Amino acid sequence: MAKSDNAHALRFYESLSQLSEEAAIAFAEEHPLSKSADYEKKFRWAREQCRFLEERFSAEEIAAVRAGCHCEAGSALAKRMKGYLKAAADLAGFAALFNEKEKYVTLEAVPGGLLLIYPQCYCSCVKRMAEPVSRTWCLCTLGHVKSLFFQVLGREVEAELLETIKTGGERCAVKVNL
Repeated sequence: MAKSDNAHALRFYESLSQLSEEAAIAFAEEHPLSKSADYEKKFRWAREQCRFLEERFSAEEIAAVRAGCHCEAGSALAKRMKGYLKAAADLAGFAALFNEKEKYVTLEAVPGGLLLIYPQCYCSCVKRMAEPVSRTWCLCTLGHVKSLFFQVLGREVEAELLETIKTGGERCAVKVNL
């Protein structure tokens, strides 16, 4: 049996195991992903993961599993964001300071929270392929954003995926409800 030691595969296995260990084992055996997998193999694996989840679980279960698959939200960025928040008078000021200092993502103050906007797809599994992926794949972004803002605010936040590049959008946009 092929080895499934890729970080994405390990996070997916752990997250899916919380819902169904049987399903996690079945997927890992049928669709292993090694550390050495190239971008085309990662893309096919991502599509298979979406298909597997969508055939077996509810939208809420899928969202929870994919949120658990997120890449680590950097503590260095969270620390900088805490500083921006402390220096700002309000959310608009926080967003302006953030945008002045950070260049790979922007923030917009919107009624009820913030809009986090990525100008391009940064996901190493799917970004190099031109074909779209299911919205299911991009739900990991919610876990990433929730983890990041938990580090910044010290409390849970709700996040909503509004748009993604890999599903045909112009940008990746997440609303953070505060």
